[in-house]
Amino acid sequence: MKVLHHAAWLLLTIILQTMIFNYINIFGVHADLFIVAVTAIALLCGNIQGMLCGLVFGLVYDFLIGRLVGTNMLSFAVIGYICGAIGGRYYSAPPFYVFMGIGAAATAAAEIVYMIPYTAGLEIHIPFLYMLKNIVIEAVMNGVLTVPALWCIRRTIKLFGIQNINTFR
Repeated sequence: MKVLHHAAWLLLTIILQTMIFNYINIFGVHADLFIVAVTAIALLCGNIQGMLCGLVFGLVYDFLIGRLVGTNMLSFAVIGYICGAIGGRYYSAPPFYVFMGIGAAATAAAEIVYMIPYTAGLEIHIPFLYMLKNIVIEAVMNGVLTVPALWCIRRTIKLFGIQNINTFR
């Protein structure tokens, strides 16, 4: 049932990202729902599910953008594992700004990891302030989107009737 739940969120993320969020720009930067979904699933379901969802969501995202296939897959997997480990440390629900900070940090880490091979391997020189502006704006947008994503994923877990969310069975 969890695989079906995560597959439904992958499909919903693809639809929302390609049809809506790619066209909503703030200073030329748009939100990345794939890393938001991976972060939210990892925070709610644990590090193993976060890592596996990061692998799958990152691979799909790499195929959608069509550049450097595998880079986002690996970075999303690591971020999913780390966010799941952080989410497993809380025994009660932390305040919303903790989730926003985790979502922003995950986005910044994913963008920095993606920029390293993109700029080094292709001999493209991107001005540092331009790159920093894009990373900061996207991190803030994704940090804000993490809170509603957590709420929606928590509700769909209850809707699917998933009892033990930390195991993959």
